[in-house]
Amino acid sequence: MARIRGAGSDGGAGGRRDRRPPDGRIARVRRLGARGRRRLTLRQLTSEESREASRIAIDAATGPGTAKDRQKAAEKGDGERNAAGGPGAEPLDTRRPLRAKSASSATDSRAEVQLYDYASDTLITRVVDLRSKKVLDSIRRHGVQPPPTLAEAREAVKVILADRRLGPGMRASYASQTGKRLTSPAQLRLQSMSFLGSRAEGVDGARKVSRCGEHRCVQLFVRIPGGKWIDTSRIVIDLSARRAAVIGL
Repeated sequence: MARIRGAGSDGGAGGRRDRRPPDGRIARVRRLGARGRRRLTLRQLTSEESREASRIAIDAATGPGTAKDRQKAAEKGDGERNAAGGPGAEPLDTRRPLRAKSASSATDSRAEVQLYDYASDTLITRVVDLRSKKVLDSIRRHGVQPPPTLAEAREAVKVILADRRLGPGMRASYASQTGKRLTSPAQLRLQSMSFLGSRAEGVDGARKVSRCGEHRCVQLFVRIPGGKWIDTSRIVIDLSARRAAVIGL
């Protein structure tokens, strides 16, 4: 099978490829402002800062209580949910907001966190302060679908494996090339891209994916490490509904 390249997450047994500069690196960018070219500075978040920013942003909605309490709330349908159905929205991206070079250094404690709430199918952007551990701003948008993360791609594989029609075929393809059983998405190299229902207009199965865009849907490009690609080009995974559909693209 010809190799298929997709935009979005990229990773596999070795983990997700990260193109950001190393922790603590100072990056300088230029932006054209109303008064001409203005220099901005951007200090990248460290891995520890990114994790803390995500925690603050997620906990802002889940509220106080133990992990068990939050899991019970998620099972009842209360609060935000991640791709696996657990409590708290799914983290997509964390970055340092751009600021003018002349701005106060106090803004260095801020981070912008992008989340997806699977309970309401909403993209959330929260600005948090790492010093005060508080959320400073929060914006919610519907119908906006950024590229999926590696964690979401792996959830999509789980949906396929759980499908009685599609799961056996993926397992058989893996076994025929490796002689081993496929038991985890981590055994595969994955690329993925967001899928919108408008892409399927006029093709067989379009009605099955008509809510993609409102729902969080992805397409996968799956490769066995050191081996061939597994053809999933006609499969669309609706992560919001946790079901897969085959369309005639």
